[in-house]
Amino acid sequence: MSRSLVIIGGGVAGLAAGCYAKMNGFDVEIHEMHHQPGGLCTAWNRSGYTFDLCIDWLTGSAPGSGLYPVWEELGIVQGRKFIDPEYFGITLDETGDRFTAWTDPDRLMQEMLRIGPEDEKFIREFVSGIKRLMKVEMPIDSGLAALLKFLPALGTYNKYSVPVSTLTERITNPRLREFFRNTYDWHDQSAIFLMFMLAYMARRSAGYPLGGSVPLVRAMEQRYLSLGGLIRYGSKVAEIMVENGRAAGIRLQDGTAVRSDLVLSAADGYSTIFRWLPGNYADPRIQELYRTLEPYPPLVFVSMGVNADYSKEPWTLSFPLKHPIRIGEKEVTRLLVRNHSRDPSMAPRGKSVFTTPIETDYAFWEGIPYHSDHYRTEKDRLCKEVPAALEEVYPGIRDQIEVTDVATPHTFIRYTGNWKGSYEGWLMTKKTMNLRFPQKLRGLSGFYMAGQWVSPGGGLPGAATSARSAIKLLCKDEKRSFVTQTA
Repeated sequence: MSRSLVIIGGGVAGLAAGCYAKMNGFDVEIHEMHHQPGGLCTAWNRSGYTFDLCIDWLTGSAPGSGLYPVWEELGIVQGRKFIDPEYFGITLDETGDRFTAWTDPDRLMQEMLRIGPEDEKFIREFVSGIKRLMKVEMPIDSGLAALLKFLPALGTYNKYSVPVSTLTERITNPRLREFFRNTYDWHDQSAIFLMFMLAYMARRSAGYPLGGSVPLVRAMEQRYLSLGGLIRYGSKVAEIMVENGRAAGIRLQDGTAVRSDLVLSAADGYSTIFRWLPGNYADPRIQELYRTLEPYPPLVFVSMGVNADYSKEPWTLSFPLKHPIRIGEKEVTRLLVRNHSRDPSMAPRGKSVFTTPIETDYAFWEGIPYHSDHYRTEKDRLCKEVPAALEEVYPGIRDQIEVTDVATPHTFIRYTGNWKGSYEGWLMTKKTMNLRFPQKLRGLSGFYMAGQWVSPGGGLPGAATSARSAIKLLCKDEKRSFVTQTA
């Protein structure tokens, strides 16, 4: 009789863990709190427009990448068309001058030299670093073999492991320094993480999948179901049951007990460790991680359906605001806007979708009751102020907007349960890059973890590869060989 495994969470990590567990002969049941799969890899429809929260590119989207076989195993690249971006982003300064962050390293070098020729040494070294990383794969598995493959990048890794904000201090030209920071810096993220991403784009292996997040997630769900897995939606966990130091199943919020031989949580890390296992297995190291490490900040995510064709405009644009937007105590002085017109499935013909992720303060939203008058007032204000800000670079767009939608940290928590409304777990910083996050808890057997809270940097690669390594670890504990198969 097959050993049974219950998986908490039907996002990318949960679906991937389900696929790998089924490939290895386990009887698997996924419990997902929402009514659809994907977790944070999601989109929603409003009046014919699709507002996509997640995917701008899929790292490892082309054959030859070390990640590509993983995506083949999970069934998400077969038959899918990808668009490789020519540029990472376009950034405007206060004078209206623009910086184009080309994905071709040589074009990027020329663009940077155009603005700051006196920084030629820094520019050439930065671009050379990207080119070196183009020849190296980010490790998928741990162990000596993976380390040996990574050795050629070790010097670059050490040199650029600093935050992007620190790296910019090496730039002499003030205009180039500001362009670089406003284009590449995102909440003190490590520069090497950025450079790996640029290397994948330069190799044309970080393409955007036409259709966006939902078709990709549905393909993974179908892969899991085709392997014989079961998934239950609208199934909220209240407790991970433990008997004699071993995970014995889950108890749902309606009181239903679901017994199993093994349990894997691919859900929010804080909820898993401190609520469903109420801190009983949080050793001092885990408590220290949750006390000191910085998660990705929560977002206000504003989406707009526009009755006009903006397909000739940049797909991503960062620009300064003449009139800052205030959210709580935080003043927003620059917007990053994504134009989804490169994907015709996002809007009716002749129309467009714009989205803008705005970093926000969780404490501010935590103090506003969900669905209160205050909450509605804040959302209504943003529905007016963000389109007014877009008017600064797209004159007339405010009158063309037919639909506006605002997702807040409350929205993220409602649909995913993510701690503090974070959208990607732990930030990829110099500190977290060198940490190994436990996928098992000391003192609790038969229990495993996968997802963005055990894989700093978040994203689809971290979710999928952490799930793969969790099932590999599970197979080792169960004394069976880990096997995979392509869809």
